[in-house]
Amino acid sequence: MENTGSRPVCLFTAKLSLSLIAMSCIFSWLCVSSVTSHKGQQQADGDREIHLSALEKIARPVLLHTSECSLHRDMINQTEAHEPQGINCTSYRVSSAFGRTLAGIAPWLELGADSTTEGQMRAEYINLTMKAFHNVFMNESCTDFIHWNQCHAIIVEAAYVGHTLLRMPTIVKAMPDGLKLKMATNIQTTYKMGESVSNNWCNFPSILQAGLWYHNLSNRTDYIYEAIKLQESWYKGDGAYGDGVHFHFDQYNSYVMHPLLVDAVSVCAMKNDPMGAKHACLLKRMQRWAVVQERMIHPDGSYLIVGRSEHYRFGAFQSISQLALQGQLPANLPKGKARTALTAVISRFLSNPDNFIDGWLSAGVNGHQPSMMNPYGDTGALYLVSLGLLQLGLPATDPFWTDPAINCTQAQIWQEGKDVGLTLDEAYDGPVC
Repeated sequence: MENTGSRPVCLFTAKLSLSLIAMSCIFSWLCVSSVTSHKGQQQADGDREIHLSALEKIARPVLLHTSECSLHRDMINQTEAHEPQGINCTSYRVSSAFGRTLAGIAPWLELGADSTTEGQMRAEYINLTMKAFHNVFMNESCTDFIHWNQCHAIIVEAAYVGHTLLRMPTIVKAMPDGLKLKMATNIQTTYKMGESVSNNWCNFPSILQAGLWYHNLSNRTDYIYEAIKLQESWYKGDGAYGDGVHFHFDQYNSYVMHPLLVDAVSVCAMKNDPMGAKHACLLKRMQRWAVVQERMIHPDGSYLIVGRSEHYRFGAFQSISQLALQGQLPANLPKGKARTALTAVISRFLSNPDNFIDGWLSAGVNGHQPSMMNPYGDTGALYLVSLGLLQLGLPATDPFWTDPAINCTQAQIWQEGKDVGLTLDEAYDGPVC
């Protein structure tokens, strides 16, 4: 789980009462108010280029090096200060960077190659992705070959591979059968590492099962059912889940819980499994969380930093990105407003050269801030930031990109000071799912 120039954006502040979240904004900042269709279209065109620039800067080093068997050798190590709590297995950095990067850019890859400049860029990335998959699953002589049974935490990275399978189904179907079989066999060895968990980790074997089930590489659903049961028992209200029985004021509702739970249940619905009936209810909770998140974003692209794992940067907004990708943004979070908010955060990220060291993501939130890293973190883990780029899986002609830009909620209230286009924010007290 982070300049906007003349781009209208959002403001935030937050308050925690009892064990629930209540969001209200007290910031105000200068934002532009011109949102005519013509200017909005110009801005939309520029927004996609900004998002693509972030994708290129983040993903290219990972895929290029993995395709050449040089990721383990060349990716910088930023965890020495965190030993002995660090992850002590040789495949962890590779599996983290590989799985998390692809889980974020997979929808964009799924658009396929075409004759446009962007389409040719995708063709190159698809080729790199195919080579990378071969190396990490089939090429045992490659230093980036992943030993999936080597360390406990690798279930997390196997889960991101599972989510990747869901997010680029056409590309996966084009893979050689031998590769798909070997991949399914290897990543299923991680299930035992996700057993008897009492926190958000229950979603990792669940989304892994969902990805394999979608492609008929497995028909197990036990971990999917378990995750649904546990998350329901931990629901705190107003779109927020506990990370286990306790509520944690951090971004794990967006890093993990909402996106993985909703997508796993989507597969249940596709397979006509009874659990699929829960999808609409779970989706409404995720939509509420996305509305809350939009109110966290400040007009300069900064946002509320609270809780652990903020070094995942704008991956924190995966809930907004995924809802945009799936055409499920709620009515009180219009496409033009969601795009504006995400662009502000991504622009802020790109504006700071210290977010990279020698081409690799640096440890930190805004620049090189290693004190912000989790003690179990690693350079590869930072690539969860890619999950904030899911919206690139929408074609450039989609209304998400072409709708006029809209000032964020808090700018409308505090800067414009007019009762135009505003809706009363209310808690979501939905039913038990």
